[in-house]
Amino acid sequence: MKMDVYSFQLFLILLIMTVDRISTLDVLSCNKQMTIQPFLTTQNKQLQVASYQQYVAQSHVVCVSYCHADPQCQSVNYNIDNHLCELINTTRAQYPDDFVTHFGNVYFDSVRYYSSCQELLDTGYTESGIYSILPTGFNNTLQVYCDMDTYGQGWTVIQRRQDGSEDFDRGWTDYRIGFGNLSGEFWLGNDNLRTLTESIGPWKLRVTLEDWYKNESWAEYESLQITGDNFTIHFDSYNRESTAGNALGWHLGMKFSTRDNENDLKPDVNCAVRHKGGWWYNSCVDTNLNGMYIKGPTEYFFGIFWQQWQDYSVMKKCSMMIRLSE
Repeated sequence: MKMDVYSFQLFLILLIMTVDRISTLDVLSCNKQMTIQPFLTTQNKQLQVASYQQYVAQSHVVCVSYCHADPQCQSVNYNIDNHLCELINTTRAQYPDDFVTHFGNVYFDSVRYYSSCQELLDTGYTESGIYSILPTGFNNTLQVYCDMDTYGQGWTVIQRRQDGSEDFDRGWTDYRIGFGNLSGEFWLGNDNLRTLTESIGPWKLRVTLEDWYKNESWAEYESLQITGDNFTIHFDSYNRESTAGNALGWHLGMKFSTRDNENDLKPDVNCAVRHKGGWWYNSCVDTNLNGMYIKGPTEYFFGIFWQQWQDYSVMKKCSMMIRLSE
């Protein structure tokens, strides 16, 4: 949800170029209007193919502006130490094996927006981090955290808890649109989850857990779908090779509940108020990954727990991530 420094600087200079019509770069002419192609940034990477043009540029933004001014340019290598700017007429998508680690270099390429973290992975984006994607069903790009390291790779992370820095005891609107920091703790948003899972599929859900002794466990579910005005959760099957147990099974078919929009099945009790977070409550929980962040090790019924793994022992870290099933 935050723009990195390179992307922000590029945005500023390209905005200035568009408004001021910098003629020295021939970006705009009297009769032509420039169309700015979005660039993705990768630090400490280089595309090792022959460049067709080289410059000495005082900054990466100037280097990229040269590329924008040249119709045949598709990507650039910029060396921070010697300011060498290399214009390239191809991208890492065509030469993934030549996209290598090179400290002190920044690589930029003009790309179409990919529809998922899996597509990014297949194109050569192998580092976990924040990306903009344009999934099926979306009119605008969606910024997501792509996990390229967890087993299976190419996961879109939809929830993360790790340090208690974000308050998950929130109302319906916050959970609907999403909140938090993609680099830290966050909820991607129920509107986004519904659009993602209703527009294309099937999706696999993976839950990762870590306790306060650094023990790790996981659970996977097939054919995840979030539907309807109350964001009901559906999935077809539980992967029996999972190590955490099927705690989410009791929540199958449940509507989402928050403190100000109760949809649980517990008479006379608002489970979201009791458990301090929005969730697909039954009456009330076998697991709650959006509960209070409690420092452990300890047991606490209103914290973050997965009952079939460690009963009510609170988790230090957890995440939920999805990817299209193969």
